[in-house]
Amino acid sequence: MSIETELKKCKEERKAEVDKYYQTVLLTLGIKDYLDSKCRSCRFVSAEPRFFGIQSSDEVRPDIVLQYESNRGALCEIKTSLPFIDGYLLSSLKQLEKYSQEVIGWDTPDRKVEDHDVILFCHAIDSDRVIERIRKWLNDNSLRISKKLCVCEWSMIASPKTGKEVILVKQRFGDTSCSELDRALTENILVDAETIGIKYEICKFTRKEPPVEYVMQELWLNIFPEINARVEDFETSVDKILKIAYEYYIPWSNVENEYSQIRRRWIKKALDVLSEVGLAQSIGNDPERFKILRGKQIQRDILDYMIEAHCRLFISHLPRKPVLDEKAKQQTSLIEFKQE
Repeated sequence: MSIETELKKCKEERKAEVDKYYQTVLLTLGIKDYLDSKCRSCRFVSAEPRFFGIQSSDEVRPDIVLQYESNRGALCEIKTSLPFIDGYLLSSLKQLEKYSQEVIGWDTPDRKVEDHDVILFCHAIDSDRVIERIRKWLNDNSLRISKKLCVCEWSMIASPKTGKEVILVKQRFGDTSCSELDRALTENILVDAETIGIKYEICKFTRKEPPVEYVMQELWLNIFPEINARVEDFETSVDKILKIAYEYYIPWSNVENEYSQIRRRWIKKALDVLSEVGLAQSIGNDPERFKILRGKQIQRDILDYMIEAHCRLFISHLPRKPVLDEKAKQQTSLIEFKQE
């Protein structure tokens, strides 16, 4: 495989990872926005709080928490992609078993509800395969979920009317304890991705670690200008960037223990990669201080630039076979033939 082919493949894969992460953010925000504005008996409580099993004391961290008027709720898991190999897929779905235990942490006076559902949001690419396996594994007890289970699929599609990207969410398996939510999911929930992205522009992270290029882009476009408004080189530290980022990227709700914010180690990793691709420099022997080379003129999309630079760096470290001229190839082929 040529270097240019490897570079193209790497760029496509990294761009896809960045897109998938942001789509997950938009999906979460889209569900929140829809429920906040159009659903009376089901409300979006929080993203990624900490729950604890009442009997086991196990920590449970759902992606989304919903609560119904009937003192019931739902713990939801969002999957951008799921493994194709059955063993890995089952292992991934085992997470839902933890969701089906009685947990404490709800937005109620005693932090409990009478009962709750489990909802899995999986991408449309995976939904048919995953639902087929879930049916099988529930029947043979390979997967043990004691609560009501609902599987919804989601995807980003172009609106037939406007051509803009919309998030489509629909129910595919099982149901919930909330008839209003069931009706909405059966009729399909459509959310305008661009509108959601603008409305919640300072909500950019989930609990899951984002691709490093995603963090690099956010720092470059949103956080660095907050530290130094002029387009020039400047010095800063990980702690200073973290402080500014925590003020810029707010949590998605005011529930205690919500963690939908940027992390310190993500920032440090992004700064290290920015240094490796020539957009930052470490200062002296202090691994926490950096000079940001923001004065560098980049005449193209910054994310595309960062992805390509990172991919070139990655490819340059791959071990390679020596390139032989035609005579050397013939001699090598002759040696290999004689050895056979």
